[in-house]
Amino acid sequence: MPRTLFINANLACLDGTSGYGLRTQAALLVDGDRIDWIGSMQDYPAVDGAEVFDCAGRLVTPGLIDCHTHLVYGGDRADEFELRLEGASYAEIAESGGGIMSTVNATRAASADELFAQALPRALQLLGEGVTTLEIKSGYGLDSANEIKMLRVAVMLQQELGVRVQKTFLGAHALPPEFAGRSDAYIDLVCNEMLPGAHAEGLVDAVDVFIESIAFSVEQGERVFACAQELGLPIKAHVEQLSDLGGAAMAAQRGAMSVDHLEYLDAGAVGLLARHGCVAVLLLSLIHISEPTRPELVSRIPSSA
Repeated sequence: MPRTLFINANLACLDGTSGYGLRTQAALLVDGDRIDWIGSMQDYPAVDGAEVFDCAGRLVTPGLIDCHTHLVYGGDRADEFELRLEGASYAEIAESGGGIMSTVNATRAASADELFAQALPRALQLLGEGVTTLEIKSGYGLDSANEIKMLRVAVMLQQELGVRVQKTFLGAHALPPEFAGRSDAYIDLVCNEMLPGAHAEGLVDAVDVFIESIAFSVEQGERVFACAQELGLPIKAHVEQLSDLGGAAMAAQRGAMSVDHLEYLDAGAVGLLARHGCVAVLLLSLIHISEPTRPELVSRIPSSA
């Protein structure tokens, strides 16, 4: 296995001390996929045959993990930003045919190669920011063929980029127009055909459900979770994004790895999540302002997650 010695680095060791365990003027030795040694520049070992990488004072962090992405999709919703600025709500846009359904239409129309070409620069941007493990959800196909197409593209990205990709089946993301007024029938399709078919191809690492007033009920989400767990798959959930339906509590009690969004989570449910070891993934709208003095990230260190 190759050995690499990183020198002249600022290391975020995350060892519990202040400042993210920051060690300045430091070095580390990586042996294959393991960190073999960390210390000061004065003490680093001489290693015959190792590649030496001069970090020139850059910040080196553990590989970052993006645990919630919808990286594979067709089209865009740029026009909806203007609607939101004019006061339209997420629910209003969705109810008028925008939001998820506009992306579903574009995703269904795109080939796997087209989806790959659109997703690749998105993934490269994440890698450039230090991400070495990412989750990619389906959920914009809403039928067997297109959900599987999305998950296959996630595999293509993993093979192309050499990073770890966790594939999450999100067939219960929205009700497709061909099932209007028949949400229970669509959940039957998810449980009896869509999820088992994707799982049979080895394309599913976890199963997600959007539990919300504009999507699926707590009871319907529980049906999908029961199917997933029969297949031996871990579960997670989009919950409490627009209202508090109790989806987070249900998912946690069923052993969910995480519950995501949580803008309307009741404070009383926080302790329940903790007791069940369920990770709360907060997804809030933020404005990012980059600082010109931000250290460049070096993301060659493998993620330990």
